[in-house]
Amino acid sequence: MISLASLAPAIGHAEDVAETSGGLGPASEAADSGEKRAGRARFHDPEDGRLDLSYFLENPRGFLPIPIVITEPAVGYGAGVIAMFLRPREEAGGEGWARPNIAAVGALATENGTRAAFAGDSSRWLEGRLKTLVGGGAGRVNLDFYGLGPASASLDQPVRYSLDFSLALVQGNWQVKPKSPWAIGLRYVYAQVQPKLRDAPIFPGLADHIDVKVSAPAGILEFDSRDNLFTPTRGIYAESSILVSRENLGASDDFERFQQVLMGWYPITDAVTLGLRGDYQWSSEGTPFFLRPYIKLRGVSAMRYQGDEMASVEAEARWQFRPRWSAVAIAGGGTARTSRDSFSDRKNVSSGGFGFRYELARKFGLHAGLDVAFSSETTAVYIQVGNAWFRP
Repeated sequence: MISLASLAPAIGHAEDVAETSGGLGPASEAADSGEKRAGRARFHDPEDGRLDLSYFLENPRGFLPIPIVITEPAVGYGAGVIAMFLRPREEAGGEGWARPNIAAVGALATENGTRAAFAGDSSRWLEGRLKTLVGGGAGRVNLDFYGLGPASASLDQPVRYSLDFSLALVQGNWQVKPKSPWAIGLRYVYAQVQPKLRDAPIFPGLADHIDVKVSAPAGILEFDSRDNLFTPTRGIYAESSILVSRENLGASDDFERFQQVLMGWYPITDAVTLGLRGDYQWSSEGTPFFLRPYIKLRGVSAMRYQGDEMASVEAEARWQFRPRWSAVAIAGGGTARTSRDSFSDRKNVSSGGFGFRYELARKFGLHAGLDVAFSSETTAVYIQVGNAWFRP
């Protein structure tokens, strides 16, 4: 599943562990990057002889092609690909493999005419204290949006839109002291979006053939104690962000948007890791309809449950039943509340699913696999590279 908002966290954002828990091996293993390999040996781990992309990815020309499978009912079936480049920070030892610099470029298309291209880079500087993120994208997204009418019945009435968009993002985070999990940051997003109705308007006052500009700085407070960037087995990630878009900065309208994300991973045993993600979002009056909060859970259609505020929680249990293979179980739920002059109502949804993972790059702690998730209205398939809640 994919949407404009999933391209736009932009518009909205180690230490050693045992091999059996799916993280990094001993930090000294980073030294084997100096061994020259050729042919098929580049794609196998010398320790266990299994398929492993660590050696290939840590070299400058190596990249991981990530297929995108799109099963979102609002955009139809589709596909795409992302090329992800990993650049380990060798001077940081094992930490440099757990938190490497990352660059990516990709494109996608679906059967209903949705198409997009995007690129980004996340890098760390000054012994890891400064983290930068830059990104951009452009394309057209055809989606259904809910809750745009004057009555509570509109929460179940889709309005079909085409959104032509271009966006750019730049962000910097600074650790409050060396090796601290706390960081403060500033993000800036600029976007131009042209909403076009794909059907005759069913409600009065719907946006159509207009230019919407977003020019928004956002303040960020971050806490990150994850043992691994890609597939954590312990630690906490939390981010508080408040975005403020203003006309005097070039935006079409004034609005604010707040988000609080909290994620944690706990190793129940050497082989079982429990993860939990909580998400709360709020938007002010004047927020463009395509940036209103929506429930984002595996198995729930993008934008299906929108509101002025949203809260959701998702749990994931991962059981590594063999040295490189894991099974995953998923469960989640959320609520979205909409308030108008004429009504106030909320919609609730729950979801569940299962999947599997393979440890694709041991030195990076990178697992990949597939999830199948479902709710009362849809079933979706996801190719996962790293954790489903990935944050660089």
